[in-house]
Amino acid sequence: MSELRKYMVEFLKVLADATRLEILDLLRNSEKNSAEIQKELRRSQSTISKHLNMLFENNLISFERKENIRYYKIKNMNIFNLLSNINLIVTDINKEKLKDLWDVDIYDTLS
Repeated sequence: MSELRKYMVEFLKVLADATRLEILDLLRNSEKNSAEIQKELRRSQSTISKHLNMLFENNLISFERKENIRYYKIKNMNIFNLLSNINLIVTDINKEKLKDLWDVDIYDTLS
């Protein structure tokens, strides 16, 4: 496996976690500190810290210290183009399953 392929696999592994995707989504429009992220996601401090460190180590986020508090922000906004494309592909691949779920949701709502 080429070196580039290894980096690609590691990068995709970082994205393959719901909490990390939620953190990226939270940081999309504004910087936040870990306490704000923890409160919004209702996760423990250790969980948020672990995921922030992984995102930071993989250059997806950066931080700025303000009065000894780290404020995290997206390092490269192009990540959202990638996530949007992945969303389109996943939707297309699973459109029948998603349609069935949509139909069930509508039925449940109307019942």
